[in-house]
Amino acid sequence: MLQTIRDKITGPIAWVFLGVIAIVFVFWGIDFQAGAVTYAAKVNGERISAQEVRRVWQQQQSRLQQMLRAELPDELVRAQQRAILDQFVRETLLEQRALDLGYRVSDATLAARVMSIPEFQVEGEFSKDRYIALLRSNGITEAQFEEDLRTDTLIRQLQSGVLDSAFVTPYELDRRYALQHQEREIDYVLIAANEFRDQIEVTDEDIERWYTEHQSEFMLPEKVDLQYIELTREHAAGAVEVTEAALREYYEQNKDKYQTPERRKARHILITIGDGLDEAAAEKKATELTERIKGGADFAQLAEEYSKDPGSAAQGGDLGWAERGMFVGPFEEALFSMSPGEVRGPVKTQFGYHIIQLEEIEHGEQRSFEDVRGELEAEYRKEQSEAFFYEQAEKLGDLAFESLTELDSVARAMGLPIKTATGVTREGGGELPSNPEIFEAAFSDDVLERGQNSPLIAVDDDRAIVLRVTNHVPAEPRPLAEVKDEIVSHIKVQRAREAAAAQGAEILARLQKGESWSDIAAALGVQPVGRRFVNRQDAIAPRAVVSAVFEAPQSEISPERPYHGGTETDDGNYAVFSIMQVRNADPSAEPPDERSTRERVVQQQIGSDELTAYIQEAERKADIVRNERVFE
Repeated sequence: MLQTIRDKITGPIAWVFLGVIAIVFVFWGIDFQAGAVTYAAKVNGERISAQEVRRVWQQQQSRLQQMLRAELPDELVRAQQRAILDQFVRETLLEQRALDLGYRVSDATLAARVMSIPEFQVEGEFSKDRYIALLRSNGITEAQFEEDLRTDTLIRQLQSGVLDSAFVTPYELDRRYALQHQEREIDYVLIAANEFRDQIEVTDEDIERWYTEHQSEFMLPEKVDLQYIELTREHAAGAVEVTEAALREYYEQNKDKYQTPERRKARHILITIGDGLDEAAAEKKATELTERIKGGADFAQLAEEYSKDPGSAAQGGDLGWAERGMFVGPFEEALFSMSPGEVRGPVKTQFGYHIIQLEEIEHGEQRSFEDVRGELEAEYRKEQSEAFFYEQAEKLGDLAFESLTELDSVARAMGLPIKTATGVTREGGGELPSNPEIFEAAFSDDVLERGQNSPLIAVDDDRAIVLRVTNHVPAEPRPLAEVKDEIVSHIKVQRAREAAAAQGAEILARLQKGESWSDIAAALGVQPVGRRFVNRQDAIAPRAVVSAVFEAPQSEISPERPYHGGTETDDGNYAVFSIMQVRNADPSAEPPDERSTRERVVQQQIGSDELTAYIQEAERKADIVRNERVFE
């Protein structure tokens, strides 16, 4: 519905728009050939379809908009578009590499993978009907899906070749264990920033200087007051009149909607080209089987023995009940021109040669006007209200454009009230729906600076509005008196952290000069927590301390000369630590089952790293051209 509103730009707006375009054409011309984007990228001369890349981007864009429920930031849009194009390039490159290295996907492998996909199964068994129906409902042909799946399987074979070749030596596994479970003996003191807070004096000059330097942190947002007219589909639906004559006419125009489609139950045998059969041999084989069946041979038995259709051969070629649109053209044309009990073949399709046996026909049924009157009226009301809503939305947009700087006459002409919203910011607020297009329009130059009415804004499927600004309050700093306490708190927190870090630096300097913890504790009144061994997962010491301790180079740590360091903690305090000794873990202490599990995990990590390096090297050597205009 939103797109329909946008498509139906007529009236004065359309003439102005066309006039602008005409001027551009007259004075500058237009190069249609230069603007055409036929490929998204080229990988070693092979083109990647721009249409396919855009299709994937549209799907991703819809998912992101549903998740965020807001306009997508430009930075996110660019990042996602770049990621999608990079993925297409990588897949094309890997497919080329796989083919060059001799990887291939047999029909049997492809069929097995199709049949293993849970979405195509009914009660744990592959269903040909479900397979075809799901693909058709998503606008995908069987040939297209199977070709994409074949490519995906080919790439997986190459990836598996790299991943499965990864290994880790026993020495490396022991070394990783020793390091991952290493322990270090430490002592540390934690200097709390809050200890210094009460000692800090904040002057009026300090406050004014902070206020001036950080004024952007204390701004009141820009605001506008709005008038707006809202058109809803509910309003349009109330204007729809339903008569018996109109309903009967609508029924006659849409009879096919209320008809049960014809269904046909059939079996088939598929003879494919390949596996030792060229096209002539495959056709001959299909002809021979057709004659045998017409001569009395059991169709189901022959299907189990000869059919190459993995979805139906085991069931004697049974295809179940099918409607039009579920099979490829030549097969469907033959099936729906046959009589029950008839056998026809060979019928050629893109998959090979078929022998078809029609078992039953279930004819469609036309439901009467009286039977469908209730749902018919609901459909009619919905369709008429949509049409009236489009018409009224177009009228609302045209009138707002014609009036340009006032909405009173528009409201009278439309028979709709003028609503108001106060204190609206660029992020929203007030009584208006949370739609980014509304706030973008409210703060646009035409509406905000020139006082014009906004264009028609499609809020959602059921609402459209136009608006104008009646009052504008620019962004301004909050008064100093109002934020003084906040500033004092900011200054004290910052200076307290600086004081804690300064004392920490003093302690660290003394330790590095050779003073003992006991002497420093007596001189400065600080108390270390006590010596103990910690590992990388220690949950008692602050996380920042543990990270800094294990970042210290092992070569600089010894009982004779401890390593000393300092770090700020996540909560703004400061810690000074000493490392006295290092104790590596003993790999022989690891239980065998845990070691086996860890070996598999390490191999996967190494394989993943090697695959990444393989792809990067392939990209470096490839001739890759990206079309930067593909998403325009």
